[in-house]
Amino acid sequence: MNAQAPGGARAAPWAARAAGAALALAAALAPARAAARATAVVSHPAADVWATAVRFLRVDRGFPIREKDEAAGYVLFDYAEGGKAYRGALELIPAVDGDGRNVTQLVFSLTDLPRHFETALLDRLTAKVREERGTPPPPRRRPPAAADGPDKEREKDKDRDRERDRGSKPAGEGGAPGLPRAPGAGG
Repeated sequence: MNAQAPGGARAAPWAARAAGAALALAAALAPARAAARATAVVSHPAADVWATAVRFLRVDRGFPIREKDEAAGYVLFDYAEGGKAYRGALELIPAVDGDGRNVTQLVFSLTDLPRHFETALLDRLTAKVREERGTPPPPRRRPPAAADGPDKEREKDKDRDRERDRGSKPAGEGGAPGLPRAPGAGG
């Protein structure tokens, strides 16, 4: 059975096969796997985590460091596994958590290796940060928000001022709200 082309015309049977072949070719030429990335957040500022991260890679793990830039927040290194070297990268991304604390997002990526290698490095680095830097201070307590907070009060004050400027009495002060007073009428 021939496939229908747009407009009701019948497409040639070879067109469907050609489209399928083109899709198969595109899939074959596409990269075999996307670069995996393992991420975690540590509750310490990036400036405090930087030295620990570099020491972890170079001293603890013995990885040759190709390039590092503290201001940009990255370290490029070589990961040796099974007699072969793989390129690795660690990114330190400064952020602020929901409690207003400075935190650091750590991102490991190793090309051509399964994700569990990245995850293992990430787990060891976060443990080292906790060991060296300790537990972070608890988040600052925020005062409970009042139902009629300062913003609500400001809005009420603005409404009263507007009503007074218009020459009428605001609600709750006698008279109908928004109705102008008659000239010479007492308040």
